[in-house]
Amino acid sequence: MRLLRQFPGIAACCLLAANAYAAGLSESEARFVKAELSAPSYGALFEEPSAEDLLRDHAHAVAALIRARLSTGESLPPQLLSEAKHLQRARYQFMDRKDRAVVDAALALRLGGFSVPGPGLTATLPPPAAIPPEILAEEDFPAFLQGVRAEAAKEGVPGAVLDEALTGLTVDQRVLDAENSQPEHTITFEEYLGRVVSEKRVAGGKAMLAEHAGLLDRASSTYGLTPAFLVAIWGMESNYGPNQGSWLVIRSLATLAFAGKRPSFFRKELMAALHILADEGMSSRDLKGSWAGAMGQPQFMPSTFRRLAVDFDGDGRRDIWKSVPDVLASMANYLAKAGWDPKTGWGAEVSLPADFPQASANLSVVKSVADWQAAGVRALAGALPAGTLSASIIRPSGPGGRAFLVLPNFRVVMRYNNSQYYATAGGLLADRVGAP
Repeated sequence: MRLLRQFPGIAACCLLAANAYAAGLSESEARFVKAELSAPSYGALFEEPSAEDLLRDHAHAVAALIRARLSTGESLPPQLLSEAKHLQRARYQFMDRKDRAVVDAALALRLGGFSVPGPGLTATLPPPAAIPPEILAEEDFPAFLQGVRAEAAKEGVPGAVLDEALTGLTVDQRVLDAENSQPEHTITFEEYLGRVVSEKRVAGGKAMLAEHAGLLDRASSTYGLTPAFLVAIWGMESNYGPNQGSWLVIRSLATLAFAGKRPSFFRKELMAALHILADEGMSSRDLKGSWAGAMGQPQFMPSTFRRLAVDFDGDGRRDIWKSVPDVLASMANYLAKAGWDPKTGWGAEVSLPADFPQASANLSVVKSVADWQAAGVRALAGALPAGTLSASIIRPSGPGGRAFLVLPNFRVVMRYNNSQYYATAGGLLADRVGAP
């Protein structure tokens, strides 16, 4: 299952058309390709993959699926052989020796079958015995960990840290199952709000706002975040602390780097996590978070932690698991660095005229608040923001649903979690937490 899990994710990441690419694959493989386009996200604070990471993961995924089919003697569909030829023409950029060998083996087989683009390529393969077994063999997990150890040691992670973190580590099948799980149904915006902006969470936010008033004022003056908005994000990420995840981050990241859909991304996060153990003097047993490696109360990925976590209580450690000052300041620092404007809010719920074009309800359509007001947009409560501010109109529920005028700070929140549902809920929760 490792190979089937990995390949479709890369196909989707590379923006291949699912229906076209699935032609010629087995029913199960095609189903994975198509399902990946609606796969669940990993969580907050996931950066967009670099072009190099996409190419590397795509090349590895093509080789992995070829290896799987060669191992069982199955024929290769034309699309796979065409992809292999493209990799060869690109001189195997970003591919390791074993992946190059398996692609070479596929391209060298020119027995009968149907042709695909490129001279001499066919889709029929000889028995697997014709291919050297060392080419078909997958890297095992201990060998993978040896490579990780060597890379981390080269980056300066002490041997004692690597021994404690990596010795005896095994693949966590539950992590792969979580990565590939699909929700039974797509949650609606109103259902999402009911869960995230519940009366209990609003009450909890008001309590936190009062309990940590002095700390929040200090963080607000340092980073420019309003206390209510900071509390709202805190509540959405970990319910003000208790919901941090209990997965062992090193094991989860190693599993995803070895057998997940984005191995390049998770290998970098694994390296960052190993550095955290060294920098913060932590044991791998204490480095806990979500199944995808998001850590602590802010749910920071390790690379985000290294860049933006803050020691706000002055104890010499950046503790986003137990220290409320460090948690709040780290979240505030993230949003400030992402471009938060302390002079403006996030937006407001609005009413739209009956003839409002649905195509204009899109984050890509940006106008001044004054222009939106001239087009008939009205605040449901209070007044619209200053007319000179730039804004967009969104309808998270789709045509006919609730409408919101959102300011640039809304996009900043989407840097924390790339979801309109999330950013809208954060704004609404902040409004209610901060209300008298």
